Formats: sequence, C-alpha cells, structure tokens
Amino acid sequence: MSRNTTTVLAFGKIKDTVRYRLKFAHFPYLERALESERVRCGQGMTILDVGCGPGNIASFCSMPGDVKWFGLDLWEHQLAQAAAKHVYAGLFQVNLVDGLPFKEDSFDAVVCNEVLMYLPNAAELLQQFHRVLRTNGALFVYNPITWLPNIFAGARRRLRSIHQERRSISLDCQTDWKNATRACRITYYSLRSLVEQVRSARFEITDVAGFRIFRNRIRAMTRLEDYRWYYRLTESIVNRFPRLAADIMVVGRKAGSQPIERRALSGRAAA
Repeated sequence: MSRNTTTVLAFGKIKDTVRYRLKFAHFPYLERALESERVRCGQGMTILDVGCGPGNIASFCSMPGDVKWFGLDLWEHQLAQAAAKHVYAGLFQVNLVDGLPFKEDSFDAVVCNEVLMYLPNAAELLQQFHRVLRTNGALFVYNPITWLPNIFAGARRRLRSIHQERRSISLDCQTDWKNATRACRITYYSLRSLVEQVRSARFEITDVAGFRIFRNRIRAMTRLEDYRWYYRLTESIVNRFPRLAADIMVVGRKAGSQPIERRALSGRAAA
C-alpha cells in the first residue's frame, strides 16, 4: 500500500494526511464539551490548558472572544509554538512538579492532555486542579491506559536504567529539566486507577470516554483513518468496551452547593 502524502484537514481543522487521525479524536469531543461549559458559565469563561504544547487544543477548540485560554508547559520551544497561534491570553513556563502558580477559584475549566503519565506527583497535581477551579468547574483529563500498569511501569524503569534518550528527563529522579527537551513516561494507568485517582481529588466523575484502540500507529492501518466508517467503528467499540481503549478522557466536576445535572457528554455513558 503506497503511503498517502496528500494534505487534508483531519476533523476539518488539523493539517494531516488522513481525515480522521485517531490521535486527535478527543479534540472534537473537547470542543463540544467546552462549548457546553461556556453556555453554562454564561458570560466569560477561563480555561487552563495544562501541558499546552504547541497549542493545538486551544487552536482546535476555537471559541468566542469572551473565552480566555491560559496555557502552561515545561518547554520553551513548545510555548513559542503556542504563542504563534495567538489564541492564549497568557502562557507560562511551569514545572508541574512544583505545583500550580495560580490562586484558588481562578478557572472555569482545566484541560490536562497527556500530562499525568510524566509526573511523580500526579495525585497532588489533581488536588491543585481542584483548588484553582471555581465551584462547579470542569476538569478534563486525557491519558493513556493499559491493562497491566505496574508491569509496564517496572519494565520501563528497567529500560531507562539501561538506556535513556539524550535530552530527555525522568521527573521522578532527575531535576535538570532546563537541559532537556522531552520527559520520559514514568506512570502507567488502568482505566480504573485513572478514574479513581481523579475521584480521590474530590471530583465528581461525570463522563469517561475512549477514542482509539491502538495508541502506536500501525503503518498498514494508517489509510483506514481516512474513512469515516473506520472512525465510527472504533468509536463504537471503545464506547461499549472502554477497557479496550488505548487512552481515555475522564471528566470531573468540582462539586458546589448547587447540584449539576449528571449527563453523558456526546452520548457516552458516565462512570
């Protein structure tokens, strides 16, 4: 099968070579969910994009001017790319091992995209998310899952003791992050352990959604991501059997005095 090199817009917004690149499948989900949050908030909404990287999520989830995005990341080169998209009201270089440099009740929503797996203090960071969210604010945590997290974590630690890529850092035992350009994955989650960790930070779980079955791209299957039927089939399977998903979105809400209607976003069942 010849490799497709034609540039298209994945999900109508991201330049790629296939129309339904599954590594971006959670972007439309987030866009719809954040729009619902904007309606709930009424006038004005502030969103914290944790581990914003080059700013792809904020750029994809384009919203009216009364919505303000704030992003943070560890790497300067990522923040520079995010700044070039002109969608953030503020960008901050932050080492999440040290916590969040924001006051209580600062944001209406927090998006944490593929971040927890790199941190030794994920549980404490989730508590920080709870602190900086306003009452009834929403947390969106997107992270890989596996059936055997402890085995994978142990194997990865052993491999790192033998060889670690140059310019990478393991944040559980190394501190010289300014001389690195990427972090090593140190934490592995099962579906249950990720949901329970978010819940233990005093969040009410309102939705759990899966998006793809194979996290690592299989070249022979890449062309399938050009077809809507394959995207819908994958979505159907991981919605029905979320433990088969390679990564999931856990949605939590900071409970307040006024109850919020429990709902399944985009038709997915709440946990």
